[in-house]
Amino acid sequence: MRGPDGKKTAGIEDTVRDFWADRPVRPRTGTKLGGVSAALGNRYGIDPVLVRVAFVVGTFYGGAGIVLYLLGWLLLPREGTGRPGESRSHTTSGPMLVLLVLLLIPALFAVTDLAGLFGLILGGLALYLLHRHYRDRTPRDRTPAPGSPAQVEQPTGGENNTWVYPGADRDSAGYSTAAETERTSPPSWDPLGAAPFAWDLPEPGEQHQPEPEPPRAQRRSVTLVTLGLALSAGGISMASGMSPADAVAIGVGVLGTGMVVGAFLHGGRGLIGFAVPAAVLAMLLSVLPIDPWRGFTSQQVRPDTIGAVRGNYTGSVGNIELHLDDLRFAEGQDLGTRAHIGLGNISVHLPPDVDATVRCSTDMGAVDCLGEQREGRQPRVETTDFGADGPGGGTITLDLTAGTGNVEVFRG
Repeated sequence: MRGPDGKKTAGIEDTVRDFWADRPVRPRTGTKLGGVSAALGNRYGIDPVLVRVAFVVGTFYGGAGIVLYLLGWLLLPREGTGRPGESRSHTTSGPMLVLLVLLLIPALFAVTDLAGLFGLILGGLALYLLHRHYRDRTPRDRTPAPGSPAQVEQPTGGENNTWVYPGADRDSAGYSTAAETERTSPPSWDPLGAAPFAWDLPEPGEQHQPEPEPPRAQRRSVTLVTLGLALSAGGISMASGMSPADAVAIGVGVLGTGMVVGAFLHGGRGLIGFAVPAAVLAMLLSVLPIDPWRGFTSQQVRPDTIGAVRGNYTGSVGNIELHLDDLRFAEGQDLGTRAHIGLGNISVHLPPDVDATVRCSTDMGAVDCLGEQREGRQPRVETTDFGADGPGGGTITLDLTAGTGNVEVFRG
């Protein structure tokens, strides 16, 4: 695969392999806890504070930020002490390795829901893109190798900044030999301008012109701050129990506010690429009958007493079966319950003699409510049936709804 400039770009496997071979090193100084944020910041030339904020935001996605930080602490090597004969970095020590594994096991169980899995995928994707685009940056704690372009030749010598004349011999280690001619001040008489000090002197009458100020880099603070606020708002919304559609909609609102602010500050154009797919996702989640945060369900309820019947039964995908045919109602005793399924079936079995008021509906599918049947789009049946013994005895009220599926109510 080749990029726009015609150069061959690394694939996913090559990028992952290159990241592991040159993965960030956790420093010994400038860290807050395990040094994971500082390692990523030093390796890719970004502010470690932004990395710490990203980990904090990730905790709202089912604790994914905690898991990612523990994984970084576990897998990223530690910087060496610099002692002679010691390697530049080393792996995590044995006791710390055991402690991190013990902390990681319960953290992984905490992210079994889709919110946590989404956070883990988002964090892994962010790290992949970061290494893919910034892997050529020189780590801040790494000194350029001798002879590399990054190493600029500087004056050599001792405390007095001794200058070395051109053409002087150097030994294999790069230091000047005794044959070099050294001076700490220009000679008093130099008609040929042989002294290096005179080479940079301006010509007579020449006035020094200030160099033009380099153009300032485009500010991206609006984009970064808005993305952080949008992710925080979405994560906090889901952590508080809001539906995914509402959480994504709140994030879209934050992105829209950031674009308005960016219009005045001449920035934030990159937010458009995030706002459009987020808006489409919010629309899809609002119309789909499935709520993935509720998970799959297969409920078969057989209560022994009327008091054991809950007031509400819900599920995203699956089946809900309420076997109420074994219940016995006293004269004047009432029972009411609801049931809702996003995608699947609801079936309820009633005692043969209880008075029943039943409402059955589905957005797409079929209903069979005590013998009254409807099917197609948004079928609905509301009926009252007094049972085999006629009016009297106990009363039961049911409200049964499905997004896509079937709703059935039977006697016995």
